Parts: sequence; C-alpha cells; structure tokens
Amino acid sequence: MELNQVFNIIDKNLSETNKNLGFKRADSLCSDNEVVYTGDLGAYRLSYDGKSSIMSFECTYENAGAETEYNTIARSLLELDTADDKEAKSLSNEMLDEIEGMFKVKKQVNLDKVKMPKSVSRTKAKRGTISYDVDSLANRFGALYPEFKNDIKQNIVDYGEFLPETFFAEHGNAKVLSIIKNGTEAEQKRLFKMLGEIFEDGTNEVQDIIGVTILGEMKNDPEMMAVADKYMSEYMAGPVHEINKITAKNNRYTKKLKNPPAYKPKKKKGFNPTNALSEMNNNR
Repeated sequence: MELNQVFNIIDKNLSETNKNLGFKRADSLCSDNEVVYTGDLGAYRLSYDGKSSIMSFECTYENAGAETEYNTIARSLLELDTADDKEAKSLSNEMLDEIEGMFKVKKQVNLDKVKMPKSVSRTKAKRGTISYDVDSLANRFGALYPEFKNDIKQNIVDYGEFLPETFFAEHGNAKVLSIIKNGTEAEQKRLFKMLGEIFEDGTNEVQDIIGVTILGEMKNDPEMMAVADKYMSEYMAGPVHEINKITAKNNRYTKKLKNPPAYKPKKKKGFNPTNALSEMNNNR
C-alpha cells in the first residue's frame, strides 16, 4: 500500500470529526510523508518515518503555520509493504480517539439541573447503620458554603461522579485554610464540627480525604494546628497530627501528592495515616 492511500483512508474516516471540530486539511503544509490539519482549536499532523515504519500523531493548541511546534502524542507501527485497508482504518480509529481526547469541546451543562450529592442520614451514621461517604462530605460542605455548590456540580459533570481530591485541591481547600487562618471562632467551630462528624462516622475513604487532602494541607503550621486542636476530637487529632508531620516535609508522599498519577478508584481496607497518604497518591 502506498502512503498516500493510507492518508486518504485516514482523511475519509476523520472527515466527520474534522468537520465537527472545525479542522481542515492544510494542503500548503502537507508533504509526501505528512498531512496537516488546522483549525481554531489548534493543529495536528500525521507524520510517517519510512526508515522506522512509524506513523506519529502530533498536535498543538497554537497554530503558527509553517512555524508551528508540535508535541508527539502517539506513535504506531505501519509497515507499508504488508499494510492493507483494514490496518489503515484501524490506524485512523486510533487517531480519532486521540483527536477527540485532545480537542473535543465539552458541551455546556446547565448546573441548575445537576443534583447535589446526597448525604447519609446523621441518625443512621451515629447508629453505625451506614457510614458517611464522600458524597456526604460534598453535600455537607455545599450546605455550609453554598457558594461552592456549582463547583461541586461541575466536578460531577467533569468526572461523572464527585471526585473529592480534585474538588478540594482546586476549590475547597482554599476556603478551609482561610477559615483556619483568619476565620472567627464561630466559623472555625462550624468547620471542624462538620469535618469531625464525617471523619468519626465515615468510611476509610472519606477519612483519608479529610485527613490527607484537606487537613494535610496545614503542613504542620503551628498556628493552624493550634486552631485545629481547639476543635478536633482525640480520635481525629491523632491521625491528623501524624499526617501533618509527613506533609510538612519534602518526601516521596508529598512529591506524589503534588504530581499525582491518573485517578483510579480503589477500595481501602483500613485507616492508617501513612497508608492514607500512599492510597491517596494511588487514587489521584
């Protein structure tokens, strides 16, 4: 199969997606071994190396014509001597996934129609019938600070579920730390009352979120820890202090928290300050 045949098959299979995203083939930028597509969202190209038989998918969000600098996103083996239509279509499907992942514009969602997560009943949680979970934390946090309800809903829209690590890192923690540092006693008391209730009657996962993702951000600051100690129960204070001793240092746990791997939901077996840090790193 000739390379131009492969490019034509790919071009045909990508036509609908290119139309939806506003990409057009830039013939002036194409050559014998590469084809380029440009649009308002940026540019991408398919480049073939005949020596290595590798087809590279490269893209950029900044289109500068012939001066454009691309980033290589994916590489696929394509041996033209043995390639057929089926292999060319398979390659185009791989490219389609990459293009949609890089450029597809998310549809706007009316957040008023998105429901807030439901909280576990306080009575049932106290009786031990059922434990508070991360949805309960989202619900209670939104009730205490209504200005964050849309951020919580947007988090759900973005990830298909409430992803607490991301929400608190991007939005909630700033509010929590501000209250701990500069809030009134009444504000601080309400904050720790809510966190304390959920922590003491919560799942291991929600304990990890409160202990590591939220309160771990105090990083053992003496003034903030003093405020926390005024309102934390003994059950909560022990793990929080142990976690802050770790998050205050530059170590393998804190490095992973700053640059977490891809999020993969995972059930936790037990709560332990050190294990909590390790598990949180694996889940983010």
